[in-house]
Amino acid sequence: MFICSQMVFNNFGDRSRPLGNLNNDTCLTTRRANATVISNVYEGIPETILLNVVSWILLILLFAILRNRAWDYGRLALVHTEKWTQLFYKNTEDAVAVEESSTDVSLIPDTGCLWFPSIFKISRERIYTRCGPDASHYLSFQEHLLFLSSAIMIFSVCVILPINFQGTLQGGKTTFGHTTVSNLEPTSNWLWVHVIASFCFVPLTVLIMRRCSGRKPSVTALTSRTIMITHISRSQRNSEDIKNYFTLKYPDIEIKDIQIAYRVKKLTKLERERELSREAKMYCILNHKPDLKVQPYGCIICCPWKAKNALLYYTEEETRLNELVIRERRTVLENPLGIAFLTLNSEESAQHVIKSFEPGSVRHWLITKAPSPSDINWENLEISYRNWYSKAIIINGILFLVLFFLTTPLIVVNVFNNLTSAQDIFVSKLSPVLSDFLPTLLLLSFSALMPVLVAYSDEWMSHWTKSKQNHATMHKAFFFLLFMVLILPSLGLTSAQAFFEWPLQSHNVTVRWECVFLADKGAFFVNYIITSALIGTALELLRFPELAMYVFRFLRIKSEAEKTSIRKEIMSEFPFGIHYAWTLLIFTISTVYSLTCPLITPFGLLYLCLKHFVDKYNIYYVYRPITMCGEGQQIHASAVKMVRVAIFVLQLIMAAFSFIRGGLNVKFYVSLMGLFVTIAFFCFLSPFPSCKPTQSNIANFPESSEQYVAPVLLSSQNVEQGSEVIISSPSYGSNVNEVGVQLRSDMGSSIA
Repeated sequence: MFICSQMVFNNFGDRSRPLGNLNNDTCLTTRRANATVISNVYEGIPETILLNVVSWILLILLFAILRNRAWDYGRLALVHTEKWTQLFYKNTEDAVAVEESSTDVSLIPDTGCLWFPSIFKISRERIYTRCGPDASHYLSFQEHLLFLSSAIMIFSVCVILPINFQGTLQGGKTTFGHTTVSNLEPTSNWLWVHVIASFCFVPLTVLIMRRCSGRKPSVTALTSRTIMITHISRSQRNSEDIKNYFTLKYPDIEIKDIQIAYRVKKLTKLERERELSREAKMYCILNHKPDLKVQPYGCIICCPWKAKNALLYYTEEETRLNELVIRERRTVLENPLGIAFLTLNSEESAQHVIKSFEPGSVRHWLITKAPSPSDINWENLEISYRNWYSKAIIINGILFLVLFFLTTPLIVVNVFNNLTSAQDIFVSKLSPVLSDFLPTLLLLSFSALMPVLVAYSDEWMSHWTKSKQNHATMHKAFFFLLFMVLILPSLGLTSAQAFFEWPLQSHNVTVRWECVFLADKGAFFVNYIITSALIGTALELLRFPELAMYVFRFLRIKSEAEKTSIRKEIMSEFPFGIHYAWTLLIFTISTVYSLTCPLITPFGLLYLCLKHFVDKYNIYYVYRPITMCGEGQQIHASAVKMVRVAIFVLQLIMAAFSFIRGGLNVKFYVSLMGLFVTIAFFCFLSPFPSCKPTQSNIANFPESSEQYVAPVLLSSQNVEQGSEVIISSPSYGSNVNEVGVQLRSDMGSSIA
């Protein structure tokens, strides 16, 4: 099931019908211009490499220039006038705090162009201390994929590629088809090497990937001994009632703390607006700009007329919002949710309560392990299970219809292929390289947009925790990309609609196999991997989508004083779900085609190398640390297990290839039997262990100052009491709270 190399089999089906009779609405064909700039060898791969390398160098130089202008040399420049590059491309607020407060985990000085070698100097311990266990697990996962891909690449290039050259079916030595498995005769005994190699990849994958399951503690001492209680009835939503119940039921267990959850969505919005007004007011005071203007009804850039005095406006706004926050906070505390967090004296006590508790006729409680406080989306806790599932069905249904039937990236590529003759001549004359490279670039661009849509849909679903949101995003994005980027192009189809229409067509057999084995551009996936490895990773460094969002927010500010809030808005947490999906997709494509198109494996390895260093840089310097749920590190364990998909599809391809080339022969039965054995081995024996910490590590859980209270309740409490303190969940290796408190006290003294 692949289009690699000119795979036309005269011994299967009716090949007398010309390809031109097929409709491009159902069969994907990628055309290549006859004119070339370099040479016509290997289906334009050298041209693609040249264009990508030049683009990569230009993008890296652009990033180096922007970053060199943006680096703030360790100064906490939150309330000073800064260039847009300083706001966007310098290191995060948390990272600056680390640099000034801790010598053990400080950022490596990388002024000028020293940022590049600094990437190689960041150790795993430094990543764990600065960015947390989730980042450490993710980078460890990539490193093990690198080892696995290196072994596959060495075998494919050194063994499979020379074997494929033994055939004579596909052109000469400068033809791409000559490097593929279709170059061998159907009766060639060399095909047994491919079949046996697909079996050998199974123990190799298990041996390498099972070592990537981490054993470092990924939860704190507080999280390890805290349970979450849900489905609490209205009459039982008070701390004393819950404490008395557990004291009587479990007299030997000491209860350390009980916290009730509340509806804080509206309060969070008001507190965010109040904080923005306060920071804008402080900007006017500390920068000595009492005459600064503000546009209350729009953006100051678009509507500079009818502006007001900024200091007076923000002072009034802060006073008004202070009253609203205090009033809303009192309302919130009077209406608790049916969710409580019970902290016990030990991790063993928490496990005992979870296993032994049985809901009764009065208390229909559900008790589970509590996620870490920083992992909880507190504003989403008010969404009940029933409403959440209804919302999930509607959103996922709309997402399925939009992505699978309307915005398939292959449809865009097919539109490019169906250009009129005049348009085709114009594009070819404009640049033969461009006409050959554009379909791959379009597929990469549109496939990059789709995980973003998936991520936004999961955000609208209002997951209770960040870990579940990232976990759902990873699964949906990976399988959607797998279907759109790998499976449909391999079958020569343009959309899922064409895939589902197969059984309904009267001539489905003929059309199906002509679609699968088109005498088409076999280097399509090689070009896609090259583009992803070079242009794709360079764009991840520049972060153009986030820059566009920053510009959009900047154009909507009411006054210059709101610039200080822009940087806080653009600082986000690393989207593990999307990046796990992308890494798995490219690894799967490279592995699936490693035996049929060996030339793809070096570029797949190149992608994983560049992706690893780009992600290490972004995690360490750009994104805010995130602490997801530590119970088994579910997203990491799932990513390790999803490596199995590449082996499944690889063996499925070898079985289908053996059947199509030779019918019901011995190779087909052996391949099919190997596929079933592999499925049984992976699914029932579960050779990949989870990422749960060992017992020796449980006693060494790090202590944390976190508590199971929504941060907005703490910050609004300070407003009610008349004190101002920055409340933020602790970050690994950062001392942001202390820096923030000091900064606020300095502001207060300046005002006084």
